[in-house]
Amino acid sequence: MPRILKFAALYPKHLDLNGDHGNLLVLQKRLQWRDVEAEIVPVVKVQDLAEFDFILLGHGTNDAWAEVLKLDPELIARVVDFSRAGKPVMAISSGYEHLIQQLEPAKAQHSEHVSEFREVDGVVGYLNTDVVLPEVRMIGQALLTLLHGPLLAKNPELADKLFYMVRCWLRIQN
Repeated sequence: MPRILKFAALYPKHLDLNGDHGNLLVLQKRLQWRDVEAEIVPVVKVQDLAEFDFILLGHGTNDAWAEVLKLDPELIARVVDFSRAGKPVMAISSGYEHLIQQLEPAKAQHSEHVSEFREVDGVVGYLNTDVVLPEVRMIGQALLTLLHGPLLAKNPELADKLFYMVRCWLRIQN
């Protein structure tokens, strides 16, 4: 019997400001088309992330982040450990901002607020931020983006890239 992949939707009531968790539905459906089953699990309290094959760290308000980090102060460190173990992660907007502080020594800078549609290396999405970071980038197995919403629905090639990252991770485990 094939293994069912487990996707972690981290704190979906707090970190899904622009429908970010729709990315998991897109990835799940693209996997189903290839006869790979995936289960989306909402993570709403501190739990071991090692059981998951993919993590989505969505976007949230400052208040939402304050509440999440109060509930789970080690969340970002645990996501970094997950990524450094070679497992795929997708972090969107404020999720990216929090994660990058642990992945690299440089902190995000702030500038004039930008709110517009963007195309970055063939990836289309909506930028709505005052953060100065590359709009889309990969660090190891982590896809980091400032572009909001269900980005994978707008960019099937990017969804397929994540699909192959998940499949590679699965092959390593078997």
